[in-house]
Amino acid sequence: MLEAKVLGITRLGDSGFPAVLLRHAERVLFISIGPPEAGAIQLALVGEKTPRPMTHDLVCNILAGLSGRVESVAIYKLEEQTFFGYLNVEQLDEEGALLQGLRIDARPSDAIAIALRVGCPIYISEEVMKEAGHDVDLLGPMFSGEDDDDNDTEEDEEDEEDDEEERDDDFEF
Repeated sequence: MLEAKVLGITRLGDSGFPAVLLRHAERVLFISIGPPEAGAIQLALVGEKTPRPMTHDLVCNILAGLSGRVESVAIYKLEEQTFFGYLNVEQLDEEGALLQGLRIDARPSDAIAIALRVGCPIYISEEVMKEAGHDVDLLGPMFSGEDDDDNDTEEDEEDEEDDEEERDDDFEF
């Protein structure tokens, strides 16, 4: 399994469907997701809290209330253009010792939204990354995660800020 970082949310081609971008080393993975899941992921990425718990917050609260925690999440399979994922959940006793571990089936978008809320690692199987991943160069500087600010002019920095605000505004509630 390869540990990945969430780069952000974007829209795919002419369809305009949202996608979450995950990066491991020099490879990126685009996973098409629904608008509600995109909003939930975006909220977690920017650290914004809602006045009342959203569904992913509720799942995290339930697990915590049952002395459980999400240890990691994984995207492990791609079948007929559908990604499959799971949560690795641990139930702990009063002293914090492991009682049992569970693997719970989850859509990758839900697993990612939960992982971002609890701060656990996100893994992608090597097979999935080999089959569906793309070279990071495909993204350009906007989502590559590289910092080329050394050569930016003041106008470039303003354009980048405008682009970032547009991405953030796409998935507001």
